[in-house]
Amino acid sequence: MKKRFSVVQAKKSRDGDKTFWQRHGVAFSSSKGISIKLESLPLPNEQGEVWLSLFEDDGKKGGGGNVPAPGVSGINDEIPF
Repeated sequence: MKKRFSVVQAKKSRDGDKTFWQRHGVAFSSSKGISIKLESLPLPNEQGEVWLSLFEDDGKKGGGGNVPAPGVSGINDEIPF
């Protein structure tokens, strides 16, 4: 049986007070091993390292991209021109 995971990277907010999870893709685990599909490229941290985490996917097709940590307000999506 395959297990599905979200591939995410912890990022600090601009003010450095909060952390949010940037989703970069999905991973699948089976009896033959783990397969990872990246949908975006992670950026290295200040030390030049890239750390990715796998969290078991709950099956919901949430929006990819930036998933703010609890307490982070929404983003204004209006285009100024």
